Amino acid sequence: MRRSLTRSMAVVAAPALVLPLLLPTQALADDNRPPDRPDTSTLTARGEACSTDRDAPTLLNDTELTLSGIFVDPDAETVAQDVKGQFEWGLDGADQPLGTADSLSLWQHPGRDPSPRSVTVRDLPEEVLIGYRARGHDGQAWGEWSDRCWIEVSTSRPEAPPQVTSEDYPDDDRFHGSPLQPGDFAFTSNGVEDVVAYYYSTGSNTSCTNRVGLDEPGGSVTVSITPRNDGPQRIYARSVDAYGNSSSCQSVYSFLVAPLADPVAYFPLNEGEGTSASDVMERDRAATGTGDIGWARGRVGEHRNGSYRLEGTAADTADGHLRTEAAVVDTSAAFTVSAWVRLDGTGTDAVALSQDGEHLSGFQLGYDASEEAWVFQQASQDTPESGFDHRVVSTAPAPAGVWTQLIGQYDPAAGEIALYVDGVRQGSADRDSSWKAEGPLVIGGGQDQGAFAQGWPGAVDDVKVWSRLLIDEDSHLTSTGRSEVWETANQPLALEGRWRLDESAGEAAVDASDHGLDATLHGDPATVWNGAFNDRLYTPAVLLDGTGQEHLRTDGAAVRTDRSFTASAWVRLDDGDTDAVALSQSGEHTSGFALGYDAELEKWVFETETRDGGQVHRVASASLADVGEWVHLTGVYDHTDGTLTLHVDGSHQGSVAREGVWHADGDVVIGAAGHGDGVDRSWTGALGSVYVLQGVATSTDVSFLQSDFLPR
Repeated sequence: MRRSLTRSMAVVAAPALVLPLLLPTQALADDNRPPDRPDTSTLTARGEACSTDRDAPTLLNDTELTLSGIFVDPDAETVAQDVKGQFEWGLDGADQPLGTADSLSLWQHPGRDPSPRSVTVRDLPEEVLIGYRARGHDGQAWGEWSDRCWIEVSTSRPEAPPQVTSEDYPDDDRFHGSPLQPGDFAFTSNGVEDVVAYYYSTGSNTSCTNRVGLDEPGGSVTVSITPRNDGPQRIYARSVDAYGNSSSCQSVYSFLVAPLADPVAYFPLNEGEGTSASDVMERDRAATGTGDIGWARGRVGEHRNGSYRLEGTAADTADGHLRTEAAVVDTSAAFTVSAWVRLDGTGTDAVALSQDGEHLSGFQLGYDASEEAWVFQQASQDTPESGFDHRVVSTAPAPAGVWTQLIGQYDPAAGEIALYVDGVRQGSADRDSSWKAEGPLVIGGGQDQGAFAQGWPGAVDDVKVWSRLLIDEDSHLTSTGRSEVWETANQPLALEGRWRLDESAGEAAVDASDHGLDATLHGDPATVWNGAFNDRLYTPAVLLDGTGQEHLRTDGAAVRTDRSFTASAWVRLDDGDTDAVALSQSGEHTSGFALGYDAELEKWVFETETRDGGQVHRVASASLADVGEWVHLTGVYDHTDGTLTLHVDGSHQGSVAREGVWHADGDVVIGAAGHGDGVDRSWTGALGSVYVLQGVATSTDVSFLQSDFLPR
């Protein structure tokens, strides 16, 4: 009779039945399949891939290595298997291996990728061919050996770093080049025949991390390096052989970088009389007038007696031009030319700046009538039948009667010429090489068929010529931290209107600039003049009644609102319940800009519109406006960047993008938002010391304006 299990026996048997189900189980010996033959693509030595080509072994620089591989047991597809790897290594052709080592065993589970197994190998012989191979074991049987992987070890370091020379920046204790001007540096092996790469760094960086590979061991290579600063510079370098051994990283070359070069010629054109203009860079150089040279109110202005004021002039070249006796720049090498130009007639091609060759100008910076655009151009050859076939035409339009800043440059390293308009790059054109124009610099015309041609119908101001490229990126090398291109287009500020508002009587506030835009008072002289006192500047100020729309208004515009400009005023707002504008310039339907207060936001604002009566773009102060307190406001439009910026008491409040550029050619209004139909958003409170300037005020300029000083 079969006896049934007792309860106690069942309890004991249950774990025995469950345990095999929970633990990995090896296949029965009769059914076991050994691990697969390892794939050499999974084998590595110190992380380097296996090479099965004994003529091209993996080269390593350490006698202690980690050998690793993946070992796959086919039975692990259904049942977990405990698998280890075995590695064997030995000399090429030897009967006995140098050593053998087994890895730890790890379980392989169904549905999971196997993990690598590894061993550590020590005291390997150097500079001999070594082969290693691997096989797997599942606890019952060994799998097949893999193919051999070949390695060679050497720990011998290169004896010396590379030798470096340069013709662009020679080590001769003299200054050469300039910051951001690239130069070629030749790296040679310095007698180390098996070097395959050089690593270098510059300046204060002594890490030697920039890699330069060689076409053949022990070869040389030329590297272009761009200095970031002027003054003494060093190159640190090391040589690396095929095994990865490196010489020490050490100083291998030193040279001196010249500061950013000044212009080779600079004609401010501030003479205002006579028939010649002086070059401030070379005392004996002048541009002499041909024809009837006139003088017009300039765009840039001049420095006098340590302080900046506008009162500058420009050469009126409608009936004549200016030319030097000889060339000022080598047009076959890198160069840059710039000028402020005012084009008064758009019917024909015109050249503002050029340099004569024998038959053609070496370059021409000017206007293309067929394109109705600005142009910078060069000719392939200086022959009678040649034309200006290398041209960059602006995407920006060329309006008449507007001061515009033009820059043209030739970059032989990049093989191109480029054009900038008001600081904005317009494009480039291929120019592999250029010829040397050895004739005079011409202001107000060009040369064609060996004769003067394409005179400039307008005015030219502030002509500069460099024998280098200008920096076209923000840089610590400039006084503003912006690019040289930006500075040329936006600095220095040109004073277009200044009203101190310290009158005690009369009908108008006097414009203290040379523009002559006195602002007529629309209000009660008895209460407006000297009606307030600016306790921040300790100066008199005007007091305006917003309910009576009291304001001051000029007869004409001060600045071009479609170009970079700055507007500032000292303000005291006495009524914070309604919108109020301290300073504006009128368009037909709205103001070209407005500097003032937004009652809903309870903040100071600087705003423009996309067009005359279009969408408003506004930048507001970060904090709430202080009503009843004197505050200095500065609004800046940067045409190069397309941004509006607001400063309050000299502190930057933020910037926003401006779109839809247009020029409001109406009156300047102090104390309201002006337009063709009158004013609105009148100011209730006090105003003092108002400025409008063409150009972009930097933080330093804003501090000058806040202190009621002209920016330098």
